[in-house]
Amino acid sequence: MTGTSADLHIHSSYSDGIYSPGEIVEMAAKANLKAIAITDHDTVAGIQEARMVGKELGVEVVSGVELSCEMDGYEIHMLGYFASGRETELEQKLEWYQVKREERAHEIIDCLSRNGIKIDIGEIRHFSTGKSMGRMHVAKLLIQKGLARSVHEVFGRYLGPDGIAYVPKTKLSIPKAVELIHEHQGVAVIAHPGMYRIDNVAERCLDFLDGIEVWYPEHAPSFEDHLYALALRNRLIPTGGSDYHGIGNNQIGCVRVPYTTVTRLLEVAVGV
Repeated sequence: MTGTSADLHIHSSYSDGIYSPGEIVEMAAKANLKAIAITDHDTVAGIQEARMVGKELGVEVVSGVELSCEMDGYEIHMLGYFASGRETELEQKLEWYQVKREERAHEIIDCLSRNGIKIDIGEIRHFSTGKSMGRMHVAKLLIQKGLARSVHEVFGRYLGPDGIAYVPKTKLSIPKAVELIHEHQGVAVIAHPGMYRIDNVAERCLDFLDGIEVWYPEHAPSFEDHLYALALRNRLIPTGGSDYHGIGNNQIGCVRVPYTTVTRLLEVAVGV
């Protein structure tokens, strides 16, 4: 028997997570979650697998995606939650992001090559379950080749902003990302607004948002109180999630929201 709460921010191996969608649903069932949202970067390809396992185990799977946006030259993330049945059409629309991700992977390969490290795109694809190729897949390859011992080391030496093969991600503006979400009956929620290098991100995005990710592992309780009040004042949906990737200290269900949040998100999505 499942519980009454949900974790609405989880990544699978279809983007930069470690575990398959099916494995994630199994972990969610063990954590006594009633619902989860798979919010992979720039793809919804893992939703079908997750739903199949979810039906067997009694865990509802909400379609989600996390998009990279830009504000004042900084990367900002937007979560989209969708009514069931929009996945095929949405995945086709997300191909722009996926093409840009592959172009970025080729640029990373070139940077590494100039520094004496030879890899090819086929080796990276071996670690990518879906079409959303990212730095995590390159990181796994470099670890396998013995060039680093951990993901943290890979990003520090090679792929992070100070690394020898850092290539910035192509991003949409906030309005364009929200437009894409709304075009496909989605609900636009600003992700972890306390984690950016600029202040007042949620406040600056209010005109575009349907919700705010209030509860997040790295948000201070006082900041969560602030975000919750901001959401209520502006009639936005307060959401939350673990941002689980399979690495680090965050576990599935370490942040939970009431199942009524899922109901509200899907009601708004159907009405968009």
